[in-house]
Amino acid sequence: MSRFLDALHSGRVLLMDGAMGTELLRAGLAENDCGEAWNVTNSERVRVVHQAYADAGAEVLLTNTFQANRPALWRRSEKPDDPKPYIEAAQKIIAALTSAKRFALGSIGPEVTPPSTTEFPFLYFLSEIVGAFPRHSPISGLILETYSTPRVRFVVKKTLNSGFPALLSMTYQRNAKGKIVTLSGHKPEWFAQRAKHWGVAALGVNCGRDIDMDDIIEIVRRYRAVTDLPLFARPNAGTPTKKGKRWIYPHTPEAMAARLPVLLEAGVSMVGGCCGTTPEHVAAFRPIIDAWNKKR
Repeated sequence: MSRFLDALHSGRVLLMDGAMGTELLRAGLAENDCGEAWNVTNSERVRVVHQAYADAGAEVLLTNTFQANRPALWRRSEKPDDPKPYIEAAQKIIAALTSAKRFALGSIGPEVTPPSTTEFPFLYFLSEIVGAFPRHSPISGLILETYSTPRVRFVVKKTLNSGFPALLSMTYQRNAKGKIVTLSGHKPEWFAQRAKHWGVAALGVNCGRDIDMDDIIEIVRRYRAVTDLPLFARPNAGTPTKKGKRWIYPHTPEAMAARLPVLLEAGVSMVGGCCGTTPEHVAAFRPIIDAWNKKR
């Protein structure tokens, strides 16, 4: 196994970073601008966000490449529309922050072309995204985050063909009956029962419309009931409301940290944050994870 996979299976809980997109908005990114382009045009501001998470105690950082795919770049009128320059720049930025005790993961979010919700309708674009993370890259794996349909299995296959471990993070919502399901209507157990067969190295949950910490805890418990894969969670800081030009996330670092022990008991091997979480949230998680790990 790789050094990262050894750490993932060590019995220690690893602390991941928090949100990138909402942090770039706080740093001055316009709401409809392309955060991934900042890897080239404002690399120092991206580096500062990574550094803040590292200083807060994060051991696993994600590259700023979540929507570095052609359809997303086309929608934002970015030129060149080839995502490779943005992905390569993201790896250069994060490389200096990797170490014997800190890892980087390449972030690949779903490609969709509205109004369709089909994930990666053009699978041939996927090769250039995965191919922009070469084996000599500073990253230790590819994290497929915010996926919601079974079509993600094709993304997992392409990732594994690259030689990188594939970490899969699904996102959920409540349907009309109040049940926790993905956009495609599948329950957490459906993916948990198949992820290992697909070759996934770790299964997670992140983001989610109107999904809070208690829902994340439930999803992790339901995963754990049917799989022995390492699990991870990156909850939002709640569902935001807009105040003027700003999105306000309701869950404070203290409030999320208060629920963290229950999430750890549910069986995660890694934990971090998604939309609205900040370096302050990660810093609030650090002593709780340290205390947890001392018991192991």
